[in-house]
Amino acid sequence: MDDSRPPVPPVIALSAYERNGEAFSLAPQYAAAVCQAGGLPILFSPQHPEAQLILSHCNALVLTGGGDISPDFYGAPCDDSIYAVHPDRDTAEIALAREAIAQGIPVFGICRGLQIINVALGGDLLQDLPKSIGTRICHRNAEYNPIMHEVIVLADTLLGRIAGRDTLEISSWHHQAIANMAPALRINAIAEDGVIEAVDMPDNPDVFAVQWHPEHTAAGDPHQQALFNWLVQRAARRIARATGHSEKKA
Repeated sequence: MDDSRPPVPPVIALSAYERNGEAFSLAPQYAAAVCQAGGLPILFSPQHPEAQLILSHCNALVLTGGGDISPDFYGAPCDDSIYAVHPDRDTAEIALAREAIAQGIPVFGICRGLQIINVALGGDLLQDLPKSIGTRICHRNAEYNPIMHEVIVLADTLLGRIAGRDTLEISSWHHQAIANMAPALRINAIAEDGVIEAVDMPDNPDVFAVQWHPEHTAAGDPHQQALFNWLVQRAARRIARATGHSEKKA
């Protein structure tokens, strides 16, 4: 057997958006950041109902951004600000999050992905930030033009170890956020207005999520790229455990 061949890169599944019921797509920065970290990105339809089938073909999962999650999934009435709801995608991604966590597959939630993880684990959401907390910090422009603002990284957290900083400048584009956090999660970062900006799962070192969009700035900001590096390293570690090969500390 030729051991000089490069190792197969970890396969990282990324959930795609639905565009007006006509196409599936995803911003290329997601895949670029995964590739830069050494992973092999693949996209899957958000309506695919078979969580186990999707997860059987990947080594890690990225739950990406997109429209709002239906409040039906956390038992709340629907606010009139809710937009771009796709219940099929909600159903599929909540099932994916639960199944991946149960199987020990690394999961990285981005923006909507953080909200999916929170809802999947029993939390709920603020449906419209300006109504709930005011406009001290603008987390989203009316037009598609992400906002840059600072988040505070809490001490002794996974995010602190990944990024190596106590503050981060992040690219933000959301009008929803965690309200009641799922009991299994722990806060890693907050905005100055109190919005929960990053979470991990103390009982599962392979689950992490941020409310911002690190893919927007990863190409020029190593602290944002480090989040994708973490995911690919966790995926590689899982492969190494499964195959009995030596591994580097991730």
